[in-house]
Amino acid sequence: MSSTAVETKTTPNTNNAITERGRYGPYNTPLLEANAMRKIVAEQCSMNPGKAAVLLQISAKGIGKGVSDHSSFTKRPIERARRSLVYIYGMSFGTESERQKITDATHRAHKHVKGIDYDADDIQLQLWVAATIYWSMVLGYEEIYGPMKDEFADQVYKEFSVMATGLRVEAGLWPVNRESFAIYWEKMISELEVTDEARAVAKDVMYPGVNMPWGFWILAKLLGPMQRVATVEYLPGRIRDQLGFPSTGYTRMMYWVKVGIDRAVYPLLPERMRHFSKNYYMADFRDRLARGARL
Repeated sequence: MSSTAVETKTTPNTNNAITERGRYGPYNTPLLEANAMRKIVAEQCSMNPGKAAVLLQISAKGIGKGVSDHSSFTKRPIERARRSLVYIYGMSFGTESERQKITDATHRAHKHVKGIDYDADDIQLQLWVAATIYWSMVLGYEEIYGPMKDEFADQVYKEFSVMATGLRVEAGLWPVNRESFAIYWEKMISELEVTDEARAVAKDVMYPGVNMPWGFWILAKLLGPMQRVATVEYLPGRIRDQLGFPSTGYTRMMYWVKVGIDRAVYPLLPERMRHFSKNYYMADFRDRLARGARL
């Protein structure tokens, strides 16, 4: 990375206190406690670019290799999605104790994901995962509601550092502001080189269908074509071309049709529908905690 990007990632932060040490490592404190970001995370529309985030994650060599060798994308896609959503919602809406339990569960799973040239606990890879979560959720929210005001957007950005600290990334490694994040982001996008393993996993992400309950299978068949169109258009051009999902006149047209419908309809939906996913997965998460079930 450029010297500028490195400096923005390693600026010391006085909020970077370690509250205590858990079984699998320290619990790092985010730059700001979750507050404004909850407005973004609660909305279902913020999840629309979720597949694009996953594809960007696996485009990083270490993640792509690790997922190819160890992940449950194809064997247990619903369970994999559940755990990802529990992480995002739990880190945003959970108490400090609940966030620590999610961090422990995440790193208990990661400790076995290691190979000759990859390690699921690599801090730079975890930082990239957190960055894609922030990028995708803000993109999905602003696609419907328009750009956030600068002051609010700055607060949201700092609060999203919890997605990194929950993965054992020190808060001081989160780019210090949105401008620094943009430099980091563009540098990462320019350097990613998609591997054959990543392309194979990407096909499973874009075309799910095996090992799914019949209800989810039907839903995937119905919604899949439009989700694929949107995902292609969300992705940075360099990455989608490497993955083998080029933008075409058809995908661009259908994407804007989808956006037009979403902007007209989504804000009119009642909150219980717009926040259904958040409410469901937080309830499931807390039920599992109460029962001592696996997260």
